[in-house]
Amino acid sequence: MSPRPHPFRRAATRLTVIFACLWLAACDVLPAVRSSGPRIDATKPVAVALLVPAGSGQAQDDFLATALENAARLAMADLQGVTIDLRVYKTGGQASQAAALATQAVNDGAKIILGPVFASEANAAGVAVAGRNINVLSFSNNTDIAGGNVFVLGNTFENTANRLVSYSVSKGKSKIMIVNGNDVAEQKGRGAIALAIANNGASNVGQTSFELSQSSLINAIPKIAGQARSSGADAIFMTSGQPERYRS
Repeated sequence: MSPRPHPFRRAATRLTVIFACLWLAACDVLPAVRSSGPRIDATKPVAVALLVPAGSGQAQDDFLATALENAARLAMADLQGVTIDLRVYKTGGQASQAAALATQAVNDGAKIILGPVFASEANAAGVAVAGRNINVLSFSNNTDIAGGNVFVLGNTFENTANRLVSYSVSKGKSKIMIVNGNDVAEQKGRGAIALAIANNGASNVGQTSFELSQSSLINAIPKIAGQARSSGADAIFMTSGQPERYRS
C-alpha cells in the first residue's frame, strides 16, 4: 500500500491546480474562466488573498490557518510560469470580519480570494465582493453556499458521508446511529449521513442530538450510549469533529 499523502501536500496539490488555472485563463487557454472573474495578466505577479480563521481564540483555528498558508506557499513553490503575490488575512472565524477583509483584499488589488473555511464566512465574503467581479474559492464543505461568485473546494458533506458509510458497510458495520449537534451545518451533515445510509444498503437505527456546548455534550453521553445499546447499533456516526470548539 502506498503511503498516505501528507495533508499539507494534498492541500498544496489542490492549490497548485487553482494557481495553474489562473495562468491558463490569462493565456486564453480557458476563456470560460474569464466569464466570471477579472482579467488576469500572468506576466505580472497575481495578487491572491487567502482568508484564514486565525485570531478566533481557538487553537485549532490557528493551526488550520497555518496549515492553509503553508499549503498555499508550497503550491506556489511547485508552480511554474506565474508568480503569485499571496496576501493573508485573518478573519477570526467571524462572518462580519470575513466580509470586511474580502472587501479590503479587493481594494488591495486581489484578483481572486481563497477561503474562508467556514460556510458563514465564505457566504459573507462572497456577498461583500459580488459586485467587484471577484471569485471566492472557499474551503467550506457546505454546497448550500455555492453559486454566483462563490465556489466550494472542500470535501462535501455528501461525498464524505458516502465514503465513510460505504467503508463502514464493507467492514460489516451496517447498523448506524447518527449523533449531531444542533446547528445548521451539523443538521446538514446528519441529512447527508442518512442519505448515504440509504444509498449503501445500511440501516439507520436511530438519531439523537445535543446543544453545541461542551457541558451539553458531556451531559448527553449517557443518553447517547443508552440509545446506541437499545438500538443495536454497531456504528455511531457523529457530525461533530471538534467538540473542543464548543464553549460551556
